[in-house]
Amino acid sequence: MKKLAVCLALLFVLTCFARADDAAPKLKALWCTGGCCHDYKKHASLLTGEISKYASVGSKIVWGVEQFKDKDYARPYDVVVYDLCYGNEKDPEIIGNITRTIRDGKPTVIIHCSLHTFRAGDRESWCEAMGMTSVSHDRFRALGTKKATDHPITKFWPADWKTPGEELYQCLKFWPNATALLTMYSPQSKKDHPVCWINSYGKARVFATTLGHNMLTVGQKDYHRLLANGLLWTCGKLDESGKPMPGYEGTGK
Repeated sequence: MKKLAVCLALLFVLTCFARADDAAPKLKALWCTGGCCHDYKKHASLLTGEISKYASVGSKIVWGVEQFKDKDYARPYDVVVYDLCYGNEKDPEIIGNITRTIRDGKPTVIIHCSLHTFRAGDRESWCEAMGMTSVSHDRFRALGTKKATDHPITKFWPADWKTPGEELYQCLKFWPNATALLTMYSPQSKKDHPVCWINSYGKARVFATTLGHNMLTVGQKDYHRLLANGLLWTCGKLDESGKPMPGYEGTGK
């Protein structure tokens, strides 16, 4: 009886460890944030939590740009998210380490004001890595999207999606390796501009969106799933139907 009891206890412990391992996030993300003009403290904590409902990912949040001076800043992570607003930053070491990291194959997610970051420096390689060059945006107003192409990332995206308020970033150049997924019409420029796209830069997959100015967009569940799908896609963990591959589903709660 003692042997049976010991065996049952050991089985219970092993089962608990297996469950804990199954529940652990499969992907590690470095969430790089901070800067002016947006409530990044609220955005970072909300988005990292909400994205984990749709994708098996755990995120470490880091602030500012100093960590980019370490050329190996991204090494421990499966994917890096850039949700930054540092337009006056021009340190070539920082920009160079970021673009090299992406070019060498690190899956990458770009959000909103990151498009306007590093404007004071030599940012051509940063724009190429992102897939779009932009230096200005329309006035803040209610906007709606249009699907530009059929893609697993946006299969779920509502055809009539709208936000009560957002900044439409004007596209000066859409780089050759980028593919638009969603667009918005600008009454100011009288043109459609990409607001969500994918890009290839060197060995890396890049997902980017200019959506995400404030909580009117950032608080929407569709937006959370869009970021989660984009993150999974950069890591090769989103299937053709737009669902996480087995084992990479989120918590659902």
